[in-house]
Amino acid sequence: MAATEPASTENVRRSGPVPGMRAVTRLLINRNYALFMGGSFLSALGGWVQAVAIGWLVFDLTGSPFILGLTNFAQMAPLFFLGMVGGVLADRLDRRLLLICGLSVTAIVLAVLAAVTMTGHASVHLIVGLSLVLGLANVIVWTAWQPFIKELVPVDRLREAIAFNATRFNLSRVLGPAIGGAILASSGPGACLVVTAASSVAVLGATIAVRRPRPTRASAVTPWVTSLGEGVSHVRGDPFMFRLLAVTTLFGLVVMPYATFLPALAHDTLGLGPDGLGNLLTAAGVGAVAGAIITGMPLTGAHPRGAMAGFSAITGGASLAVAFATPTLAASPWLAWLALAGIGLGTVGFLTNANTVLQLRVPDALVGRVMGLWVVLNAGTNPIGSLGLGWIAEFAPLTTIFAVGAGAAFACTAAIATIPDPD
Repeated sequence: MAATEPASTENVRRSGPVPGMRAVTRLLINRNYALFMGGSFLSALGGWVQAVAIGWLVFDLTGSPFILGLTNFAQMAPLFFLGMVGGVLADRLDRRLLLICGLSVTAIVLAVLAAVTMTGHASVHLIVGLSLVLGLANVIVWTAWQPFIKELVPVDRLREAIAFNATRFNLSRVLGPAIGGAILASSGPGACLVVTAASSVAVLGATIAVRRPRPTRASAVTPWVTSLGEGVSHVRGDPFMFRLLAVTTLFGLVVMPYATFLPALAHDTLGLGPDGLGNLLTAAGVGAVAGAIITGMPLTGAHPRGAMAGFSAITGGASLAVAFATPTLAASPWLAWLALAGIGLGTVGFLTNANTVLQLRVPDALVGRVMGLWVVLNAGTNPIGSLGLGWIAEFAPLTTIFAVGAGAAFACTAAIATIPDPD
């Protein structure tokens, strides 16, 4: 099957922009990477508009935190069950074609979701079903995404590329929720989903337009079961990677699901409307951008263990503020925004740093499978956590979710302290 080699400096120069744009090229690394990031940014903006609309629509239809968790479970669970299969595909097939296929399905599903919402035919069952289809498309997209970025940039700029990708995504968290909240308040969830469907075409078009070095052929293709096992065996044989993935699994399972319940926090706990929900998501996005930027700094790269421990501790402290200072946060919304910014900074800083360390450590021949395992253990466990925490929130105050997340974040901080810096 076709595979590709990382872009070389020579390739970057040939596809570089006119002299007046050299500063932009240095910032965005090369034409292919800049094009892919530009389309991704527009699509991510639409994704956050969708998050505002779906969260508000589902909670408005049901009033149930559990159903919020179930909707997230439907979209994310395929990553848990099929993420390793996606990783094998990412190591065997042309990652650009995989992305085009997955992103095409995503665009079609979002168009259908927008149509049924605009015509008044949206229901919880339909939303959950379409979320499941989006999750299946995400199995292909998510597992191919990071290895594809590794193809587009020179290896000496990979940390920079990953950090910029995280910054791009989280900058959309700053703008997207505010845009979504404004559209939701003025025109309803259907209009939000129309915007999302339109924006999903941007990253698809950018991926189609990417020009890479010519592909090479893999020398041999091992059986599927053997391929699946090779990634797991590699991680088990590397104590640093094994322990880091174990910690990030706990983080993804218990800490990261907080975002699923922000519509309920805004509506029931803080007494905020759609604009308020958008502001909470924007605050988390501002913190996330800061976390991604810090991750790209040389000092962070020189001390990855300390950086991850610090980010995890920040997450725990900010989550405690939400859990135990609710009356104060309700009276002073800016304090709630500050707490959510702290959670955004800590979670994204922790996960981006861990992702970068893993990609720099894993051999190119196994990067798809190892990152597929990353998707399973990190993003794939998120829906399981959302479902469990949503069930807890049916019987306990919603802020209990943030208290549990704080405990898990502090446990991760303690665990990271026992992991030596990577070689």
